[in-house]
Order: sequence, then C-alpha cells, then structure tokens
Amino acid sequence: MFTVKTLPKEDYQFAVDLANTMNWNMAVEDFEFMASLEPDSCLLLLDGAKRVGVATCNNYGKMGWFGNLIVEEKYRKKGAGTALVTHAIKQLHAKGVETIGLYAYRHLECFYGNLGFKADKDFAVLQAKDLQRVKADPLPKIGTQQLPEIISFDSENFGGGNRSKLLESIICTQGNASFYISEGCEVVGYVAATIYESMAWLGPLVCTPSRNDIALPLIKAALSEMAGRTVYAVLPKTEAKLLEAFLGLGFREDFSVSRMFLGKAPTKNCIYMAESLERG
Repeated sequence: MFTVKTLPKEDYQFAVDLANTMNWNMAVEDFEFMASLEPDSCLLLLDGAKRVGVATCNNYGKMGWFGNLIVEEKYRKKGAGTALVTHAIKQLHAKGVETIGLYAYRHLECFYGNLGFKADKDFAVLQAKDLQRVKADPLPKIGTQQLPEIISFDSENFGGGNRSKLLESIICTQGNASFYISEGCEVVGYVAATIYESMAWLGPLVCTPSRNDIALPLIKAALSEMAGRTVYAVLPKTEAKLLEAFLGLGFREDFSVSRMFLGKAPTKNCIYMAESLERG
C-alpha cells in the first residue's frame, strides 16, 4: 500500500540518486532549495517501508506548481505516480491553490490528462554548451529597492500567484543576474537567472504583451554574464522571433514539453520564460 510523506533531509541523497537514473543531473542542494521555499514541497512515496518515489510541488497562493516526478522503474504504471500527483494536488488545494500548473514530457501528457490537467502551450527546452560571449546594452540591475515592484509585476502576469520567496532567493543571491526595464515609472519587463560555476538557468523572464523589443535586450543582458557555461532556457514555441534569436546565439532545442493546468488557466498574454521546469 502506497503512502506519501514529506521527504526528510536524510533521504535527500536517495531522491538525488533516484532522479539521476533519468539523467536529470540533480544534487542534494536542489532539494534543500525547494525545502527552503516551502518545508513540505518535497514528497516521498513509500510502499510499506520501502522508498519508491519522489515528487516536488510549490504553493504560490492561488497558483501552484507540480515539478519533479520520479518512481522506481518496477513501480511505474502501477499507481505509484498517480499516488504522488494526487497527494500533491490535495496538499496544494488544502493551502488555497486554485490552479496547478506543470510542464509535461511528451510521453506523460496522457498520464497528466487522465488526472484532469489540460494542455495549454508547447515550450522548447533550449541549451547552449560553452556559451560564447554575448554583447548587450547596459540595463539597470534589480536591487532590493525594485524587488517589491518586480514581485507585484510578476504576480500580475503569473495567474495571481505570488512567487516572492522564489524571486527573492534568485535575485538576492550573489553571483546571479537580474535586470529590468521600466517606462513611465512602471516596470514593463524583467529577467532573472541562476548562475553556477559551469552552468546557468535563464529565467524567469516576464514582459508586457508583444514587447519582443525589450525581451531580447533583457535576455542578452543576462546572457552576457554567462560566457563559457552550459546555459538552459525554457521558452514558448509561439515566441518565434525570440526562438530564432536564441538559435542565433548558439542555442539548440534539447526537447519540448507541454505546459498543462489543472483548474482555470491564466489568461494574461505576456511574454514569458520559465524559471525552471520544476517551479514554473
């Protein structure tokens, strides 16, 4: 019989080992970061006393996000994944979440569809190995003074979800990159990126609708600080001009995913790049 509980710290290494059977390149720090955002965001699936699966989910107020899902191979297609997703849904709904989003690998679209999720948009997962130096125009960096306005702008365009803890943790961490553009004293776009020694994640990026003219300068500003690293980005396939720009900068599409929602999908037509597949 399956049971689900919060993933204890002593089982983080188990979660890493299990996740990396799928070549996800995760580390203990990934689960520590998730737990720092929300203590019960990491879930452990048990079959009796045996550890057989892990999952992650985030609560952003009205909006929630379901992230990693991995179960041992012999438990797949036997209800293990369903047990984890169902538990996460109940947990998020109990916290007042009205809409839950996720990025589904192609082979899992039907699985999530059977649980009530509906496809919204296709996203390309892009990668640039050993990124060449990108030239960029100087843009203002996000500081503590701009952070409240950035959080408010993000919430307005993220279906009412409040990602304040996530954004603050990225923007306020030394070594990361974040820039914004304002017009008439109002923010019209921003970008943030998480930068490690040898790799980086570009995102989130949020711009007001139809503003590719500011999206690309923001992207280049962040990329200008990532030379020599393997860089990842997640972008809607509908943003054809931005996709073309990424290809011109040396990126290639690794694979694609489907953004899916359980509940009413956000209708804000902004230019959007994901922070990650795990956290939306």
